[in-house]
Amino acid sequence: MEQTIHGILQHYWGFKQFRQLQQPIIEAVLSGKDTLALLPTGSGKSLCYQVPAIMQEGICLVISPLIALMKDQVEQLRKRGISALAIHTGMSQREIRKTMDLALNSRIKLLYLSPERIQTRVFRDFLPELPVNMVAIDEAHCVSQWGYDFRPSYLQINTLREFLPKTPFLALTASATPLVQKDITTQLQLRDPVILKGSFAREGLSYSCFEEANKLQKIVSILAQVEGSSIIYCRSRKKTAEISRHLADRGIPAIHYHAGLPQDERHLRQKEWTSNQYRIIVSTNAFGMGIDKPDVRTVIHHDVPDCLENYYQEAGRAGRDQQKAYAVLLYQKQELAELEKQLDKKFPAPETIRDVYRHLTHFMQIPLGTAAGTQFDFDLTLFCQRFKLDRTTTINALQILQAEGYCNLTEAVFMPSRLQFLANREALELLEQKYPELDDLAKTLLRQYEGLFTYPAAINESYLGRLLKKEMPEIVSLLGQLDRMGIIRYEPRKELPQLTLMAERMLPQSVFIHTDVLQRRKALAAERLKKLQRYLSGDTCRSVFLGNYFGDETIRDCGICDNCLTRKKQALSVAPLVEQLLKTLDTERQQVNQLKLLTAANYTDDQFWKAMRFLEDNSQISVGTDGWVSRSSS
Repeated sequence: MEQTIHGILQHYWGFKQFRQLQQPIIEAVLSGKDTLALLPTGSGKSLCYQVPAIMQEGICLVISPLIALMKDQVEQLRKRGISALAIHTGMSQREIRKTMDLALNSRIKLLYLSPERIQTRVFRDFLPELPVNMVAIDEAHCVSQWGYDFRPSYLQINTLREFLPKTPFLALTASATPLVQKDITTQLQLRDPVILKGSFAREGLSYSCFEEANKLQKIVSILAQVEGSSIIYCRSRKKTAEISRHLADRGIPAIHYHAGLPQDERHLRQKEWTSNQYRIIVSTNAFGMGIDKPDVRTVIHHDVPDCLENYYQEAGRAGRDQQKAYAVLLYQKQELAELEKQLDKKFPAPETIRDVYRHLTHFMQIPLGTAAGTQFDFDLTLFCQRFKLDRTTTINALQILQAEGYCNLTEAVFMPSRLQFLANREALELLEQKYPELDDLAKTLLRQYEGLFTYPAAINESYLGRLLKKEMPEIVSLLGQLDRMGIIRYEPRKELPQLTLMAERMLPQSVFIHTDVLQRRKALAAERLKKLQRYLSGDTCRSVFLGNYFGDETIRDCGICDNCLTRKKQALSVAPLVEQLLKTLDTERQQVNQLKLLTAANYTDDQFWKAMRFLEDNSQISVGTDGWVSRSSS
């Protein structure tokens, strides 16, 4: 077995050795065992299912929530001569059937699948005939309601057990706390799983946090001090453009990136940054998954992420070549207060969820006691506008209703059409003179949506149709004309959003919400936020804090984060006291108070405790609960 998997690794990837834990994970799966693998970001999780997929007869099903990453992996595998296909949101029924036919009748090795597709009739029709040899679940933490990135669609994955009772499952994640790890095992029905955990220590990566009033000035300063490629993360799409423009104005080659850009534009910008045509890429968290660029020297967070799980994944894109790199988090205290306010939107009250359900049934005009299993076209933007609902709160309420089994949403519900203006003033004046119908649409767009010249915005063709008294197909056609003329860049949604009512319509007060689960999820989210606050303000080793958060108790002080370096500087200021403490303890152990009297007569209390902490952190002394201090045996 060992020689064969190494042969596959060498033949297709050109590597002679596996990375940390890859080989034992592959061997566990090949022996038919369910496996939970926790590998830090950049550890090469995909190889853990790609190698056994090639080695065995049949097809490996790969469940992934990330369409862009799916497409990228399929493309990369094909370049290596490995046959792979993908089925995801945005494909038509015809495309899906064609893909499934190819999977059934050709010798493909991997079939990538978004979790929403598991319950579709087309996939269920083909599944019994597919020669599935293993099921790999990427981003497995998404199955846990106790985690930071719960996705209700992941709860459907365990239904594959009905069709594949003896097939091994491999669950992979880079960011799961001990509670979430346990829940992954339960929700995916892993049978006596092999659990393999990598170390969360990142050699050469220095973490630091700075409270900064002027973040842009600090970013420019960091980039001046540290050469090489960089990723700057921020929370809004608008800010990505503003920051990249600020850097470019100061002679720093920068480009911005976010999910609202057209796919070909995103691909081009990623390629330009990866090939070092641009030194800096400023992005929302849409960027980074599957990026293979080992020489990133800095990852800077302009805004505070909403949890340590996201931060660890994003910061971990620096220094994958094991050379010195920096992960810098900039913050202001008001950001933390804003994150606390967001909790009420993420976890709306049961009354709010029932109100969304009531509005939903009115929006769809569904009579009581009907429509179970019925699919409806669903426009989220129009729905929120009609009932004056907050979009974020509504999305989270719909996801809770989905988790409770009342409805099912296609991913396209959250992926509206997008549009950006490209034309200059002269082109718009020409439009007004020669194409009055197109000019009316252009002016309506500019009145209704802000910032269209700066960044792409989500638009609603139905809403535009009502304003201009035109049918939606005509609006789509006119937008297409403006796009072809170069006036706008128009990216229509790939499929009509669908909402399926899973149970017959009932009165809102009859909608049962597991309030205990909802309250626990909110409490856990609040606890994650407190841990993030402690990470920002704490004085312990940053690497140790992160490792302990994810259950890694073996991790040791990195010696290179801002807190470790501060302690080293402090230790230098009390070096004579440190030497005196060790000399005294070499003779015999001492009570703390007696030790202080013997050694620290010329030092302050603060200096004494700094020296003690330095010695304890470096395992040179041990302090017992009874107050006795002695030299460590090591």
